[in-house]
This record gives sequence, C-alpha cells and structure tokens, in this order.
Amino acid sequence: MQEIAKHLRQPSGKNGKEVAKQMNKGNQHLCLNSYKLLKPKPNSLILEIGMGNGFFTKDLMGLNHNLEYIGLDFSQTMVDEAILLNQKLIDSGKVSFIKGSIENLPFKDNSIDYITTTNTIYFWPDLSRNARELYRVLNPNGKILIAYRPKKVLDNLEVSNYGFNKYTKNEVESLLAEVGFKNISSKEISEPDFHIQGKSLQMIGLYSTGIK
Repeated sequence: MQEIAKHLRQPSGKNGKEVAKQMNKGNQHLCLNSYKLLKPKPNSLILEIGMGNGFFTKDLMGLNHNLEYIGLDFSQTMVDEAILLNQKLIDSGKVSFIKGSIENLPFKDNSIDYITTTNTIYFWPDLSRNARELYRVLNPNGKILIAYRPKKVLDNLEVSNYGFNKYTKNEVESLLAEVGFKNISSKEISEPDFHIQGKSLQMIGLYSTGIK
C-alpha cells in the first residue's frame, strides 16, 4: 500500500504507468463531473494541475469551442504518457503538457481563465501557499475547481494512510476564502460503489469552486 500511495502522489517508471491506468478507472466519475461543473466558456485557457496521463483531456476539450489547455504535472512519467495519448490534440496547437510544480507555477499573474485539479490537494506541500499560487495565475473573475474525496471516504481506504492529508468540505472552502476567492461553493455527487480488496465502498466526489 505504501508503494501504491507513492505512485498515486507522483507516478514514476513502469509501476507508475500501471498505477495511472488504475487511477483512470477510479477517477473517471470525479474527472468527468469536475469538467462538467467547470463549464468553461469558449475561447478560454484552462490549466489542469496533476492531469496524470491525460486520459480525460479529450473530454474536457470537447466541452466548448476554441478551448486551450495546459496540463501540468510534477511527474515526468505522466507528462510523457499524456503526450503519447494526446498527440492529435497537441498537433492542433490547442493542448500542451509540461512538467512543473504547484509550488512555483511557470505562468504570469492573471493569465489563466480556469484551473481544475482532481485528487491532488492531499499532496500539496504547503496548503495556503499553494492555493495563493493558484490565485495568482488566475485572471480576474477566473474560476478554480478542486475535485477530491472527502475525509469520510478516504478514512475507509487503507492507501490513504500513507502520505495523504485528508480534508473536509469546510476545510477546503475555508482555504479558498483565506486566499481571497469569492462565491465559494461545494457540490457533493455520489458515484457507483467502488470495489477494492473484497470490499464495496460508497464513493463520493466533492467539488469546491471559487471565483477570483
């Protein structure tokens, strides 16, 4: 479990690629729901933090016209995999994948229209500082969406005992308010049960949003 947790945080090598494929299955509802709730307008630039192997990037790009997308991950393995999976989108000039960290985003102030991130908040090194970095690069009136499993769900997953920081809806909303976001709200969406190690767990996705 400790090894799996390491790759959930930062997939690397052959094992990391395999864990990423499993993440696509476990994160499918969370990712697709987050994109629908993001509701990007046409001609917008979207930044996704921790896109993994970019399996769902095509779904996000299909939500509106003339969207531009940057996927950022601090795993070079995932960046390489995302490029392989999305070469046609990259060739269109609308999609790119880069290695980088939430601690120091390689973007100018007020340069991104939307930020979305799924199942990464557990691993942020410095919660307040990292949230401020996201706030910095968003345009005025830009939107952030953080998708995650609530603490009550993660407490039932053994893997979350290794290097995960678990949060409630109130804690994430307070974080967004602390760094200056407005119009903060959260939506809870139930998903089909998840079967793991002979157990059936009720899965819930939480989606917290804010406007700069």
